[in-house]
Amino acid sequence: MAISKDEICEGLYNVDFWNKLDLHISSYVITPLQLRYISSKTSIIGRALGHAIVDLLDNVTKNSNQYIENETTILGTEHRVYHSRQYTLKVKEDDLSCSDLNINNNDDKILFRISSLAPNIFYQLREDIGISNENFRQSFFEHYLKDFTNPGKSGSLMYKTYDDLFILKTLRDYEARLLMQILSGYHLQLTQRPTIFNRYVGLYSIRMETSLTTIEIYVAIMVNAFTPSLKINEIFDLKGSKIKRKLTGNLSIDKLYKLKDMDFMDLYPSGIRIPTNIYQTLKIVIANDVKVLKKLNITDFSLILGIRHLDMSEIQLIGRRPATGVAALLSLSNDLGLMHLSKPFNNVSSLDSENNQTSSLPSYLKPIQMLNISIDTNLYYNNDSIAYESLPIPGIINKSNQRVYIYLAFVDMLQTYDSFKLLDQTFRKLTDRNRHLEYSVIEPDDYEKRINEFLFQNVFIDAQDDFPWAITDVSKPVADIDNQFIENKVSNQRKNYTQRRPHSMERQNSNSVLEFRL
Repeated sequence: MAISKDEICEGLYNVDFWNKLDLHISSYVITPLQLRYISSKTSIIGRALGHAIVDLLDNVTKNSNQYIENETTILGTEHRVYHSRQYTLKVKEDDLSCSDLNINNNDDKILFRISSLAPNIFYQLREDIGISNENFRQSFFEHYLKDFTNPGKSGSLMYKTYDDLFILKTLRDYEARLLMQILSGYHLQLTQRPTIFNRYVGLYSIRMETSLTTIEIYVAIMVNAFTPSLKINEIFDLKGSKIKRKLTGNLSIDKLYKLKDMDFMDLYPSGIRIPTNIYQTLKIVIANDVKVLKKLNITDFSLILGIRHLDMSEIQLIGRRPATGVAALLSLSNDLGLMHLSKPFNNVSSLDSENNQTSSLPSYLKPIQMLNISIDTNLYYNNDSIAYESLPIPGIINKSNQRVYIYLAFVDMLQTYDSFKLLDQTFRKLTDRNRHLEYSVIEPDDYEKRINEFLFQNVFIDAQDDFPWAITDVSKPVADIDNQFIENKVSNQRKNYTQRRPHSMERQNSNSVLEFRL
């Protein structure tokens, strides 16, 4: 696929002031329709966007001595500046599935106009938070973006860079405008105080002509908090909500990365202890972050929590939620097979295992660094190179005293409590008065109180003097605990299954059950 381009133009983007009474009807209706329309063209869009990110970045002056004042920017309007260029893609015959994007059939061309929004502010922001623009450029330069389906209900298009360090996600237009409005203050938040806000490091708009209309979508670039190289075993999306916040069915490896609030309560009923100095700092930082979002009238954001286990295998993690009935029989058969395989567990996350060869770098989000505190790294990260580079929070599961590493960040921080959400909450109050505060979307004041209480009553526990961290080589596999665990599990399941079966069925099917298990 060949790409040609015209001259770069500059201008000031029209950013409307935030209006609390705005229903954002166009965003709720038009944006999903546009995303659905272009969902089959993600590969073409990803290639054009990746090329434009590098191209427009190169347009930002890197040498201050070469700066030339333009005719557009007015002091104080830097957050509204855009650099825009039209890109012409010459597609091959096998790419013509996107012919409804107004392709010129004579020469098989697709036209995109891609704009980098607030390019100079984002350029400086990246440098200030420790991401050199040379490294940022390299993440987009050598390979195409990888597109992957958004597991959330928003239906957003999402991409990752080949090295997994950055995630690109489509935003609704009002979310993009809000990010531009708060960008200068957001920049200061990241550089002048400890915060676990996820890092937005770029914003782009893509305009394309179709046979019916013009489509414009917005794409934000964010730091990937949970790269495969971190070897995270579980990911929780936490809001403090109770309604529709638990996965159904038995646990599986894939489900371990889609867990929610009630799953955490089920799997960690007594929470996770963390050292007192970290607990006290984290409590202050989270309280400050949530208050900042509340004052912006933002709700429905999430704390994403990644947990890497040091003393438990994947088999044990799945076995914490016991299966019953036929599912128990299938689980038993699988466990027997695993015993024969005797495959060592190496604590490697399956988030993106097929691409682990490109994921040698940790995330730019380092929890201890974000909290701006010091810990005894020799004690907590003994012989673990990944921990030394990524600086996770050490934790101990209450009651079991098993060790974990914790990664975390606030995400989805651009959803304001608009009139549409107000109507939804009013309806909940009328139809479910006793539980209306347990739904995901509630008023920002209530959201602030709920998420703080949930996190520091149920998730993070002050260890005080009770933090028995064992000094061991955490880089070693824990396969030695697998076989004994499986043997105990198989024995218990076999006993339970035998006790629950009718005696006639036991006599008739004893041989067939044994054959099925093997």
